[in-house]
Amino acid sequence: MIASRLVRLAAPISRVAAARPAFMAVRSFASPSAPLMQDILKDLYIKELKGYKPAPEAKGVDTSSKIKEFKTPAAPAAPAIDAAADLSAWETANVEIADAITEDAVEEEEEEEEEVEEHHH
Repeated sequence: MIASRLVRLAAPISRVAAARPAFMAVRSFASPSAPLMQDILKDLYIKELKGYKPAPEAKGVDTSSKIKEFKTPAAPAAPAIDAAADLSAWETANVEIADAITEDAVEEEEEEEEEVEEHHH
């Protein structure tokens, strides 16, 4: 009995295998000899370089009228600085001390901070 059931189960599998087409599609990978990423700008640049023909020089043209002789520029003059006068003016200038800190001012500020902290608590 078990054998007959196995035969019945195997029968549909053999029918599916027989119904399969004789030709199966297979995907293949082609590797072209040219690279896939072509550099168009490089190819265009090389093509233009190969096609470049320099203009021939015209004979009998005087080029000396087009060329100027090189002359070095004049050296700049040193600025006029009267350092002694500037230094003496700086030494004699009145020095003002802004907001001199005394011990009394520090104590007053500490008291104000303590008052602010007491109000927050």
